[in-house]
Amino acid sequence: MHMLRKYREKAKNLPSSIYHNADKNENSKISNKTDTDSEDEANADLIFEDSVNEYILKMVNFIKELAIFCFIFAAYAAITHDPPKVSKSPAAYPFFPTNSVIKDFYRGQILEAIEQARSSDFSFLMFYAPWDAESQAAKAEFLKTANYLKENVAFAAVNCWQPGSTCRNQYNKVFRWPVLIAYPAFGNGIQYNGPIESSHMISFLQKLMKPVKKASEIILDFEEAFIIAELNTLPGSEEYSVYYSTALKYLENDPLGRISFFVKPVKKTKNQLSFYLWHEVKILDLNQSDWKVDVIMQWILKNIYTTSSWTLPSGSKSLVLSNFLQPGPSLILFTPMNPFYGFSDYYMMLQEISQEYANCNNYAPNFDMKSKRLDNYLTYKHLKKICKSQIYGEKQKDVLSVTTNLVFFNETYNDRKKKNNLNLYEDIKSENCYDIFPQTFKNFRMIEASSSISRKEIKTSMLRDEFDPKSMPNLKKNQYNNKCKNLLEAEKLFKPIFEPVNLESVELSVAKLGCSNQTLEFVALNSLIYYNFAERLGLDLFSKKDRSGVVIVHQKLESHYVMKNAVTSTNIRRFIRNFTNNTLIRSTDTISDITSVTTRSYHFNKTIQRSKPIYVKELTSKNFLDVVLNEGKSVLVMYYSKQCSYCNGISYIFLTLARKLSFVKNLQFRRIDGDINILPWEYTMDAFPTILFFPMFKKEETRVFPSDIPIDLTNLLGFVLSNFDSVTKLNAMYSICLHYQLEKEKRSCFTSVRSYTVALIEQMLKQWRKSNNRHRQIVLHNLRQLKQLQFLFTHKPEDLKLIQLYFNKLKFGLTNDYSSKSKESIKTEL
Repeated sequence: MHMLRKYREKAKNLPSSIYHNADKNENSKISNKTDTDSEDEANADLIFEDSVNEYILKMVNFIKELAIFCFIFAAYAAITHDPPKVSKSPAAYPFFPTNSVIKDFYRGQILEAIEQARSSDFSFLMFYAPWDAESQAAKAEFLKTANYLKENVAFAAVNCWQPGSTCRNQYNKVFRWPVLIAYPAFGNGIQYNGPIESSHMISFLQKLMKPVKKASEIILDFEEAFIIAELNTLPGSEEYSVYYSTALKYLENDPLGRISFFVKPVKKTKNQLSFYLWHEVKILDLNQSDWKVDVIMQWILKNIYTTSSWTLPSGSKSLVLSNFLQPGPSLILFTPMNPFYGFSDYYMMLQEISQEYANCNNYAPNFDMKSKRLDNYLTYKHLKKICKSQIYGEKQKDVLSVTTNLVFFNETYNDRKKKNNLNLYEDIKSENCYDIFPQTFKNFRMIEASSSISRKEIKTSMLRDEFDPKSMPNLKKNQYNNKCKNLLEAEKLFKPIFEPVNLESVELSVAKLGCSNQTLEFVALNSLIYYNFAERLGLDLFSKKDRSGVVIVHQKLESHYVMKNAVTSTNIRRFIRNFTNNTLIRSTDTISDITSVTTRSYHFNKTIQRSKPIYVKELTSKNFLDVVLNEGKSVLVMYYSKQCSYCNGISYIFLTLARKLSFVKNLQFRRIDGDINILPWEYTMDAFPTILFFPMFKKEETRVFPSDIPIDLTNLLGFVLSNFDSVTKLNAMYSICLHYQLEKEKRSCFTSVRSYTVALIEQMLKQWRKSNNRHRQIVLHNLRQLKQLQFLFTHKPEDLKLIQLYFNKLKFGLTNDYSSKSKESIKTEL
């Protein structure tokens, strides 16, 4: 407006000959119309005024455009130059209790954590994310491990998720938490890849602290195989350092430590390793330049061969178990694995049987499994006796103060109060076993004898033995204290189980049965952790005292076989022989048949009182055949799966139809989870949902709902009616009419029912004319019932009780084919 006012003032200052008042021009034009000079002057004034207004309008538009451009430019500059507004990351907070033995670097200070780890002989670090569920679950187990080994291992935890921290910047591509790494004082870290359970982590760290043992004359202290190296073990030996690092590196690949590493000290190194497998010994000769950790590790992993093995599924999607189950059959032994003991008698039983099964070339075994099992039993008995003696009574109190109350299952905890009678060689006395294991009992007797010898005190400037923690007596005592500590903790987890001795049983042989094309893989699973796998196969381990069971799974044939007898050597061998001879019966037991506390979601409680009727009931593999093969009922079954999202919508349609046909008493609606229930092959479906109709009498004429037709209420009702006989169809039509809400629709429906009844009577009259005398009596009986129904449909269609009475008298189909059951029933009524 200011600019417009400025231009108007400039126009007024023009000469008078050019600018004239509008009123004068108007009067001049009216008075002197004939004066041509005045007209020219007036036109000139108008043209000049129009040009000035046009100029002013252009200037105003230009200023507006300039202002809009400046505004857009300023907004763009503000958007592009201002820093993005991002919410701040949450403040870091301690993940572990501040008074615990674990040093928690909750701000992600990874450099400080590793520096502190290297300052200890052994340290165990947990890299976690505080929001991660698995990290939260591992928190308690890691804390138990730290409390147990706090005197020997330094424990620390690092928050590797905290934004901006050094750990987050360095390990920003980790896809799973937690990550557990053990750091020795020198060398690379060893990642722990076993179960996140305190017992397994404790066993892993104890093996990590003593990865190499000294070889003796009789080696029985091993898991599945062992390696002996003849090396120079003097301080500074490079060969021993490489061998020691190899033993540590192997625990990263196998946290269970199935291979034991032994060393024989020699003055001159041969750079030779002897790998003792169950059937052969493999030798590795290396030059000095090839004596490296990677070379030895590759050789070990390439040549290891065992007839059986423990399997440790990760708990998430993996192919660990699938690799054992495909493509042929596999025998799975579910048994408790207690890492504190270092042995499992049932698993060693499986090793013994599998080695006999796979010995096709009559190999002479390198070690006797029976002797090893007996040695473990006697060692356990002797150690248990020592731990209760007065020799270690004072230290036992200290052991009890640092142990944790580790309870995995309530059943396991309750069984600690019960006496375990599953002991092998219960009648064998220790004094009679010296001839069997002279080396073992020689050591035991030396220990017992040393405890009875009185020691003389000698004056010296050095520390006395009882005050020197590194003295030989204290080291031995500490060694047995640690063994007693492990024994006490092992008793809390699960007591050892040994094969019961049955002197009357006949020893069977499975030798060379594995030499055929269809050979078994032998796998063992820890039943304390992986009991859910057994429940999926219908094996309830919690109902057994030893928590053990045997199953053969044939993935290719989609079959499995459960051993019903107790787990013994004789029963397992008989089970294998029957499988080889194809005499086993395919098991149909599944998780739905187990009623343990761990499978409540699959157990259907029949004692619950319900006020509303149940239109669709659940079937299992136990009652499936009894229900669908009942000749007195027509059954409509829907196969579904909890993993099928489309089945949820179909379930509503199925339930709606069941409610509408609830008046049809000889029709049942059932459903079954085809994913967890194992059925005979002829009743097994490979797609969900699938709907089958089982007719009343002719079960062999079972129909499947067509897969090319959409499953909706109209199509499903048409499918059911098309498979009904005439009388059942009349019953179904009447049941549908009862569920109409509008009176007009209900009357129309009853009209259709009456018309169909008349047509049905006409059809039966034709049959009566063509039938013999015996058949005419049956038809005449049905005609009487239809006559009464027609009368009720016309006058009392709402009288459900009376109509149901006459429908119940029509118990058979109106065809020429009558079952013997229907004939006998009609004779009784006539």
